[in-house]
Amino acid sequence: MSIFRRPTDPTEVVLRRLSKSLRWFRPSLADAPTPYSQLGHLAQHRLCPAIEQGDAAPVMTALAITEAALAGADLDHVPDANLDEALTLGLVEVVSNWCSWPETPPEVVATIEAGMGPMTYGRWNSVRDQGNTVADWIRNGGAGDRTGEAPAAYREIENADLRFLTRSTRHYIDETMAVGTADRLGFEMATGQGV
Repeated sequence: MSIFRRPTDPTEVVLRRLSKSLRWFRPSLADAPTPYSQLGHLAQHRLCPAIEQGDAAPVMTALAITEAALAGADLDHVPDANLDEALTLGLVEVVSNWCSWPETPPEVVATIEAGMGPMTYGRWNSVRDQGNTVADWIRNGGAGDRTGEAPAAYREIENADLRFLTRSTRHYIDETMAVGTADRLGFEMATGQGV
C-alpha cells in the first residue's frame, strides 16, 4: 500500500496542476480553506498582477488548465459540478471582472479572449452578459434606490487587498456605474429572472 495517493477530488487535482504550472505557492488551509478562496489567492497574487504588467501568459495557462478540466468533467456528477462552480466563480469570473475595468491593457484582454477554449469562453461571456443585463435594468430605472460607490472610488482605496476585492467582484460598466452581487440579487428579486 502506497502512502502517496493521488487526490480523487477533481477540484484538488486542478488546484495542484495550477500550483505546479504557474509556480504558485498555495496558501495554507487555515488562510484559504475553500477552493474558491484558494483560486482567489491565485488571482490576486499571480494572475491579476500579471495582467496589469501586460503579461497574458499566466492567465492563458490558468484558463487552458480550466478548459481541460471542464472538457473532461461530467457536470452531472457532484464533484465535477463543484469543480465547474469553483473554476467559474473563483477564476473565470474574477479575471473577467478584473479585465472589465478601463485600466486593463486592451491588448492583454484581446490575447486572453483569443486563447480561450469554448467552455471557458462560454463562461466568460456569461459573466459579461450578466453584468450587461443588470446594467441595462439599472439604467432603465429598475434600481431607483440603488446605493453604491462609483467605479472611480476604487482608485482611491489604499489597502491592496480591499482594492483587489472591489475590482474583482464588480463588473465595470462605465465611469458612474458598476454591477455587483447586490445588484444581481436585486435584479433577480425584482424581475424573477436569474442572471
